[in-house]
Amino acid sequence: MLNGWILFHHELDPAIPEVPEVLRFQEAASAMDIDLAVYDPHRFDLIVGGDEDWAVTYNDSPMGRPDFIICRTGAETDYYTLALLRHFERRGVRLINGPATIERVADKLHTLQSLNRAGLPIPRTILGTFPIDVDLVERELGFPVIVKTLKGTRGAGVLKCENRSQFEDLAGLLESAEAKADFILQHYVRASHGRDVRVLVVGGRVVAAMERRSLTGGFKSNVSLGGVGVAYNPPPEMAELAVKAADILDLDITGIDILFDEEGYRICEANSAPGFQGLERASGLDVPSTILEWIVTTQNAPAPAPAAAESSVLADMIFGGRTGLRAITDRNDQFRDFASAMGVRLFGASMSCLGQAFAPTLLVDARSRTGLGLRALFEGRSRTDLSALDDSEQERTLIVVLTLAIWAAILPWIAGAGAMASGFLSLMALCFPLLYALTAPSGRVGRSVSTLAKSDRG
Repeated sequence: MLNGWILFHHELDPAIPEVPEVLRFQEAASAMDIDLAVYDPHRFDLIVGGDEDWAVTYNDSPMGRPDFIICRTGAETDYYTLALLRHFERRGVRLINGPATIERVADKLHTLQSLNRAGLPIPRTILGTFPIDVDLVERELGFPVIVKTLKGTRGAGVLKCENRSQFEDLAGLLESAEAKADFILQHYVRASHGRDVRVLVVGGRVVAAMERRSLTGGFKSNVSLGGVGVAYNPPPEMAELAVKAADILDLDITGIDILFDEEGYRICEANSAPGFQGLERASGLDVPSTILEWIVTTQNAPAPAPAAAESSVLADMIFGGRTGLRAITDRNDQFRDFASAMGVRLFGASMSCLGQAFAPTLLVDARSRTGLGLRALFEGRSRTDLSALDDSEQERTLIVVLTLAIWAAILPWIAGAGAMASGFLSLMALCFPLLYALTAPSGRVGRSVSTLAKSDRG
């Protein structure tokens, strides 16, 4: 018999919206002969550095090691819960989902950054705090605009400002209240007004989906806020988008919210502990049983090796993560313009260096030791010793080309260009040193060294 835990912050009071879903898990587990208990993470005590590696108590009673843990704390996950999950993770307990994933998804901006870095479509978003430049919001997002808190669930903490006047009123209210919270501002996707799709992904596979519709004509379609959910068969493109999002965010179980767009679809949010009451009513799927069956069938499968922390940091540094280079442009719009301009200038300078390398002129002074040595070599006096020759000018030119190429490769990412455009420009820029090194001293085209030497003598 498998022994599992559910971590949940509240008492099991059916009046609390999330409680019926937790009870459904226990009901399904009982039918599958799985021992599934519910625990409040704040009642655990951890002992680190003691004689025993597994030193966990709950209400002062020692606890055994579970086979798996399902975390249903969602957006309410706090530091204590994350620390508890990390303790279990380091001791080999299977977690659904893991602490790093839960922490990332609880932050809506971090979620969007991860998806955008992977090239998945999201609404255009600004991180802001009040007071804020209203002209910037109007220029980048337009109106209406969606205002969201960084953390929130079930449609809470989301507001739509229809026009500039409403947004200025909101900004003035928050400024007068000296509100210090950060918000994300999003472009309003008109094609998805009052409707979206919740896609449930379990173990990298879409198991159910529903279209949520507002019954009041408002822009929120959450079932928990009075919206209605109807069964929905997602097109292959939408299903693939949801699976990719779950994979990028490293979510074993997730609800991916997708908006309709004139050009296709856009990912709105991801949830690490998705509610499923409306989805069950709409689709008829027994969600807890589906999840528990997946856990049972994959329980003894070898766990994938965790990625090294350095690789994630390097990816963030190059492609722009939470602490990456692109974070500079998230805070300063002027730097984006500066980086774009510098990228164009450096790209042009690199092209100029490349053109000079192909030009039919000597890249070394014909009167220098290197020039005389090369001339002797080309004229057949092959015994000339070139090992002691140097040309600092040639070396400096190569260093300049290499430096310009590196900067030209990095700046498109800093400037926030798309992945395809940035990748193409980076590859082009990094080819400059190679082409320069492969270019003959007198250029691939034009007159040969001997011809130039003769003309010099003439």
